[in-house]
Amino acid sequence: MMTTEKTLLIIGSAPFIIDTAQRELRRFNRPEYKIPFDHLKNEGPFYSGRYTGKAIGVYERIDLDKIRDVTIDLIIPSLIIESNGLITAVLKNDLNRMSQKEGWGFFLGDESLAMRLSGKLPHIDLAGTDFTIDWRLKELRETELPWKHISLQSLEMSDNGEEYLCFYNTETHELFEPDENLLELPENVVVLEIPCEAKLDPVAVAREYGIGETDLLNDHPFK
Repeated sequence: MMTTEKTLLIIGSAPFIIDTAQRELRRFNRPEYKIPFDHLKNEGPFYSGRYTGKAIGVYERIDLDKIRDVTIDLIIPSLIIESNGLITAVLKNDLNRMSQKEGWGFFLGDESLAMRLSGKLPHIDLAGTDFTIDWRLKELRETELPWKHISLQSLEMSDNGEEYLCFYNTETHELFEPDENLLELPENVVVLEIPCEAKLDPVAVAREYGIGETDLLNDHPFK
């Protein structure tokens, strides 16, 4: 069964649309940047080539001092080039793990990941309210009222280290600090289990650690 959304080819931090009709890889949101298939070497089961582009290693800000040249030697299975982006989820996962293991230089993603790599921050629903995830500032901001935020640094972690835990007031959209003598939570207070940062925004965490922006995605897919 094919995926409902076309697969994009991620090279470094640059997402490309696979266009078999035009025989090119076309940069997502920057269509003037293209890699014609003819610029890749056809080696039968693989295409190979060298990608030279720019990488920005500072979260969402453009810091001219931090822009650096990157060179990536690519090995792309022919079925990816010929697929027009129609690749099953299982095959995509297998190819991504093989690419990471063998150093093939690519990652297969989707439009939501492409938007993230292009600067769009992810969101999370907290008890019915939309919050924007900003791991650079270690906070969740209420999307409609961005001056209201929850600091992740102030939250406790679960014993397994997989979730942040807190009491949350569903009316005020703020953290609730229970009195030590409180025996029962107010009706409008709930306990939130917020996923850890690698699940909230694996791209931002990878940037913070100075590794490839897709390096965590095999084990922590972008959601």
